[in-house]
Amino acid sequence: MQTSECRLAIERLLAYLEDPDLHRAEADAAIKHMSTCPYCRGRMDRFIRALATGEEDRLTCRECQDLLPGYLQAEMEGQADEERRHSVALHLATCPHCSTVYASLRDLAELAYGEKGGEPLHYPVPDLSFLRPEKAAPLPMPKIPWRLDEWGRLVIEFSSELLRALQAPACQPAYAAAGLKSAGSRRVLYRFSLKEVEDLEVTITAEEMRKDPARCTLIVEVDIPGRGGWPNLAGTEVRLRRGEQELGTQWTDAFGQAVFEGVHTEDLAHLVFEIAPVQGP
Repeated sequence: MQTSECRLAIERLLAYLEDPDLHRAEADAAIKHMSTCPYCRGRMDRFIRALATGEEDRLTCRECQDLLPGYLQAEMEGQADEERRHSVALHLATCPHCSTVYASLRDLAELAYGEKGGEPLHYPVPDLSFLRPEKAAPLPMPKIPWRLDEWGRLVIEFSSELLRALQAPACQPAYAAAGLKSAGSRRVLYRFSLKEVEDLEVTITAEEMRKDPARCTLIVEVDIPGRGGWPNLAGTEVRLRRGEQELGTQWTDAFGQAVFEGVHTEDLAHLVFEIAPVQGP
């Protein structure tokens, strides 16, 4: 996962490109970080691969992911080399985000078709005694309080009622509700998405910090479909406030992410997010 050191390395490289003589030392530090960071090394590898290819990637991330199920089916049938599948393969070779989605789908498909894992010796008889005669109606998704201010910024306000609603199992991601996580993952406290605003989708995730459970990391993902996805999602200003107190300001990177680290979990119910997407060219 991207850290503050990763973002600092990117800023140093950008500064070096603007003035190589003045920022040579910063470039050396950035390269040293990228040579040891798996996250940055993987993305740099795909970036260099994109520069080296002689073809232009014309697919957006959204278009690629819409085509992934058909591409995966064709690949498992040995037909992925057809010309009409070539654009998806080219995009997957250069886009770290879509390649991660593809890898997850591929793993699920291989498990479903028995290409991974082994057949169990026997299947246990399920204990269904906990089931009730009548199935409870699913809880409605909580309404996210948002508005557009006079400057056109999207304002999202957290509240105690919203956080309580997000804790309901029906509103949590499946892996969070089931308590599933790997040894290296962070526990997701809350996550929700807002899609009511025209040409703007916002997802906010609060993850518990492993070394300090009293604090959390907030990840704000801003997707602007009209821009065509990565790498055109950089530059959106995200301001975080607790009431009238400003806690920090971040700008989204090329993947549309802005990260706030070390936020007190007890402050979550009082947070306000102000999101100001820059106008496209």
